[in-house]
Amino acid sequence: IAAALFLVTNLAIAQFSVGIKTGINFNDISETDALDALTPDFKQLKGLNIGLVSELEIGNHFAIQPELIYTQKGFKLDEGMDFELYNIPLPVGVIVRTKFSYLEVPLLFKGKIGDEKMKGYLIAGPSVGYAIDGQLNATARAILEFQVADQDLDLDKIGYERFEVAGIVGGGAEVKIPSGKLFMDARYQFGFTELYDIPVFNEKIKNRGVSLNAGYMMTF
Repeated sequence: IAAALFLVTNLAIAQFSVGIKTGINFNDISETDALDALTPDFKQLKGLNIGLVSELEIGNHFAIQPELIYTQKGFKLDEGMDFELYNIPLPVGVIVRTKFSYLEVPLLFKGKIGDEKMKGYLIAGPSVGYAIDGQLNATARAILEFQVADQDLDLDKIGYERFEVAGIVGGGAEVKIPSGKLFMDARYQFGFTELYDIPVFNEKIKNRGVSLNAGYMMTF
């Protein structure tokens, strides 16, 4: 009863903020040892994230932060070889970029420390996402790069799992300004959902990645 009264009292006097954020993702996939040994090296793919963010402060040091974010995830394959002609190194290979667009709803719990003007914070919580679409782009590299494939992916047809459950941990800082506050943070997101079964190898992949974000929230 005491805990319930404490929560209700704090929610009644809590400050509410809403705003926007954007950032860059550096995403790749987690692999099993067997997949890592049998397949080419998967590399990070840069993507955009942008969306709405809100915050419900509970006291001076805690807050709940729901978000609605459009984000791009995926991975890159860069395979090739180098040979020499007239003592000049000439790279030959192919770069394949696979990018998926997600609509995500993180629910983050935030712990803060600092004064009224500036605070540092840690965040952690779950995120649920849905893959809207996917694209594959292949570029051949032979001295110069030229595109050889650029097509949309039918996620249902290829057996890609659209729904994803993930966890987020991170930290950042916020600065109070007259109309609200500015914030910046870094996050690590790790997926729990097995998204796709690699053909032949029968090995599933999961998303993981780091994002750098900045935004603005207006306080009411």
